[in-house]
Amino acid sequence: MNLFLIYLTGFLIHLIVSMELNTVSPITPYLATYFNIADSSVISLSLGFSLIGFYVPFFGLWADKHGKKKYISLSLVSFIIGALISGFSSTPLIFALGRTFLGFGYFSLNASVISYISDFVPYNKRGRASGILRIAFGIAILISPLYGTFIVNTFDNIKGIYMPFAIIAFICLILLNKLPESKQTNNKSINTKDVLDIIKDPMGLKLLIIQFLSITSPYIFFSYLGVYLSNDFNLSQLNIGLTYTILGCGTVIGVTLSTFISDKIGKEKFTKIFYTLMVIAIIPIAYVKSIPAFIILATLYAIGIDGGWSAYQAICTEAFPEKRTTFMTLLSFTNALMISLFSIIGPYLYALNGYKLILTISSISSALALLIFLNVTKKDI
Repeated sequence: MNLFLIYLTGFLIHLIVSMELNTVSPITPYLATYFNIADSSVISLSLGFSLIGFYVPFFGLWADKHGKKKYISLSLVSFIIGALISGFSSTPLIFALGRTFLGFGYFSLNASVISYISDFVPYNKRGRASGILRIAFGIAILISPLYGTFIVNTFDNIKGIYMPFAIIAFICLILLNKLPESKQTNNKSINTKDVLDIIKDPMGLKLLIIQFLSITSPYIFFSYLGVYLSNDFNLSQLNIGLTYTILGCGTVIGVTLSTFISDKIGKEKFTKIFYTLMVIAIIPIAYVKSIPAFIILATLYAIGIDGGWSAYQAICTEAFPEKRTTFMTLLSFTNALMISLFSIIGPYLYALNGYKLILTISSISSALALLIFLNVTKKDI
């Protein structure tokens, strides 16, 4: 078994799916002009991306029965198709269709790759494994804004953004072919009832709620950040990209610390510390009036949320070992539910009271995630 090749393949997969997701928000003003739609409506193009995530748990059941490697391959094919459609799209409808295929790839791969790796790595080293994948996410956040901004400013199209994603995904398919199949559950009768059993389980339900709240906070924060920086601070597309990149440094710091420290001090303790930092940093952001102050607080917020969430993902891999992919895809389902919800109501919330309301919702979500996690670790984990 070649752990290096397993990590490399997982790293590349997380890099491209995270880059695609994090390239869209910084170029929101460009996409609005490119497709001739309102800035606040660009997030609606992700509705199909998120809705397809509702079906991912059923594929997770299949993966636990028949093998996660096969499921990862299927997900990569969907991602490639989506990248090709989005890259060559000329209307918002076609772009949204492409992002639907990308959404299946994103939600499936986010769940199945960590689940696959967990079959080869013991729990006491899984914080590092999760951290390596989150470093890919951190790098994506760091370079995606500059990558997307450079492409649209230089070539004035989105084809140049999506073609490299399709090529790297194809390379990952080749690498995946050289990897072993993962463990399959001994319970071949596993079915949709198992999904409901996990949801009915008190600890499982709380973990899913924490996931929903944890992802809500950064998703709405970053989805409207580009519009906020453009409208309220009159930043250019290039400076918006630079701001996203600076905040990406916080993500890299957070996930790097999680990779090398969470297993040593304990993943639960690490998550508590970094989620607390997340809450402390985000609450005052709505009241700052300068870009430097905003960047400092937002960077601390990124350190907290991404460091804490990386350790939290490692915790979740051991919550239901025999149904690992099923549970991890349920976590992806909560992500899809959140993205769908805010794709629909997000534009109305922003129109109601701008970015200040978005920040208020983000702050409340962060605080609730921390409080419930403290409750879960006290009683259940």
